[in-house]
Amino acid sequence: MPLEEMLAAFHELRFAVLATADEGKPYTSLITYAMTPGCRTLIFATSRVTSKYRNIRSQPAVSILLDNRSQNARDLQNAQAVTLLGTAKEVRRSALKAEYRGAFLNRHPELADFIDEPGTSLIAITVSQAIHVTRLEDVSCWP
Repeated sequence: MPLEEMLAAFHELRFAVLATADEGKPYTSLITYAMTPGCRTLIFATSRVTSKYRNIRSQPAVSILLDNRSQNARDLQNAQAVTLLGTAKEVRRSALKAEYRGAFLNRHPELADFIDEPGTSLIAITVSQAIHVTRLEDVSCWP
């Protein structure tokens, strides 16, 4: 299944769960995010004083969970989740940073002040694999 098709069910989501590692210990964080066209890069912003930022700097391999749970019994039939595996890196090149900043703010205009703070970092995750699960058991992978 193509990546764009796999992620179509999650297009309206504004939040995701980021998993990082701290000296071999898992750590999860709720983030706001945006995807680039083609869905190969996920972008989020974080303060440089957070655990997730520190973890990414020391171990850039991360995963992201997107899901449509509603916390009711219908989820047994309707829930979908996708795990994105990839490599996270702080965006430093000014042209790329402007492009990613625009994509992020297009999705989250209310975070303009936060993203422009000197202590905020824009992080890009290059997606290398995706695992899509429906009905808690039907699995498909990309690539």
